[in-house]
Amino acid sequence: MDEKKYRGGAHAAGKRVSPKKEKPQKAAEPGEPKPKRKGLGALCAAGILLALVIGFCGFTAYQLYFNDTIRKGVFLGEADLSGKTVQEARAALEELYGGGLDRQLTITAGGQTFTLTASDAGLSYDIAGSARAAYEYGRQGGLLQRAKDLWSARTGKVQLELATTLDEQVLKTQAELISAQVQQPLSPSSYSYADGVFTVDKGQAGYVLDGEDLCAQMEAALRTAQFDAPIEGKLKISQPQPLDADTILAQINQEPVETTLDLQTDPTGNTVVAGRDGVTLDRSELEKALSSDQRIVTVTCQVTHPKYTATELKALLFRDVLGECTSSFNARLKGRTTNVLLANGFCNGVILLPGQIFSYNETVGPRTYERGFQDAIVYIGASAEDGVGGGICQVSSTLYAAMLRADLKTVERYPHSREVTYVGKGEDATVAWGSKDFRFENNTDYPVKIVTSNTGNTITIKLLGTQTQPNRTVKIETKILEKIPFEVQRVLDETLTPGTEKVESNGYTGYKSETYRVVYVNGVQISRELENRSTYKKYDKVVHYNPAAGQPAPDPTPTPEPTPDPAPDPAPPEDTGNTGDPFPWLFD
Repeated sequence: MDEKKYRGGAHAAGKRVSPKKEKPQKAAEPGEPKPKRKGLGALCAAGILLALVIGFCGFTAYQLYFNDTIRKGVFLGEADLSGKTVQEARAALEELYGGGLDRQLTITAGGQTFTLTASDAGLSYDIAGSARAAYEYGRQGGLLQRAKDLWSARTGKVQLELATTLDEQVLKTQAELISAQVQQPLSPSSYSYADGVFTVDKGQAGYVLDGEDLCAQMEAALRTAQFDAPIEGKLKISQPQPLDADTILAQINQEPVETTLDLQTDPTGNTVVAGRDGVTLDRSELEKALSSDQRIVTVTCQVTHPKYTATELKALLFRDVLGECTSSFNARLKGRTTNVLLANGFCNGVILLPGQIFSYNETVGPRTYERGFQDAIVYIGASAEDGVGGGICQVSSTLYAAMLRADLKTVERYPHSREVTYVGKGEDATVAWGSKDFRFENNTDYPVKIVTSNTGNTITIKLLGTQTQPNRTVKIETKILEKIPFEVQRVLDETLTPGTEKVESNGYTGYKSETYRVVYVNGVQISRELENRSTYKKYDKVVHYNPAAGQPAPDPTPTPEPTPDPAPDPAPPEDTGNTGDPFPWLFD
């Protein structure tokens, strides 16, 4: 038919078609190769390539526009959804994950194991949405994007995640519940001392579960349905502070402190402060304990206890009279009496701890009218005059005499310039504010208290302490090295009534002496020590006279007046009212 149409078409066109004459071909000689048809191979290759392109395009077009199943190579979790319809994919996901919410996560942390279902962790699945999402892969975007997604899935593997809904607050709460069970509080390092035993506790590490990391691991496992994936909780560990040997030794080692009195808060001496043990912790033993594998190690310390407890010391305090002295004064001399009693009162109750030094000037203080002191006769060289505080040297001398018999240590002492009679030679102590002081030290092992008292014309000073040697006594012996008699100086005084004379000042014999402390125990002398060397100046007796008319003047050359040997410890003379110097016991 075609041929006819063709022909009819040709005739209809009014043309004559003559057959072409073909040139005769030369017959091939035997053995000669037949000539190839040029372009036939290339034409075949092009045809094949065209067929492949047409096939690829056709296949791609089919897949893109006519295939109603999920692209090959699309996985969702553990499910291969290749070639499945949405309904088939949903069924496959239901079969695989329908019971997934009851599957359990296994969590290990701090040596403990915990299990938790997906639903308890706050997880829920959207299976229908996940199947639809798998189907939509390769069907979104432009033609080139769809083609790219199509062939990416076919040549590789596209892993999609199951559409899930995770309540992060529920997950966080579950992580916190686990964390609360996986923790160990830090036990800090420490050390203590009690009753001679040092205890070191090197402490123990503490840890808490890293809640954020645990949440992240659980969330990843739930969202990818990797329920068998190991979840290992990470611990945040804190170590105790290491102990330092130097710091420990500085705080534990201490020198012993003896039980004593708290005079700062209670000057009366009624408050006893308990002593403190001396403790020595050996460094090598300490370092061995610190390097030990054991957490708690004890070390025995060397302990030195105080000599007495508070109760024992209180029973010993001020129980014995170590030394005492009483001296007399003329009570009719009101100013001097006031000064003596005032100074005596300032010394009363003073307590000296072992090693403490007493200062008379510091204790009595400045001699001023404002503090109650009055004018009384004082001696400056050979002259006598009124001065505020006159008489207080009797108290310092009486205290010195008591101190000698208590066998305490003299620190500073000065003799008077002339002999006094209220204490023996070598037992006096003069003072002057700002220049001369009387000081002594409590060289015993116990506190010493000064207790003073007075009667109408005497003062008594006692030193109370603790005598550690029974039947121990101290005697004071003074040896006169030189006696210097005074002379009588007669001075013509025409103001006197003719034929009369007047004693202006009594004479004082001068002495040089040595004073010794002699200690006896049970009546046997155990020591004899030089206490002091004292020099007392001699002061001549001065007599003013006026001879009667017609009488020759006496020889003005002074003649020595014999002085009797002084009696030991003479009592102070009474005030007779005589002119001259009736009170030789006053200080200079």
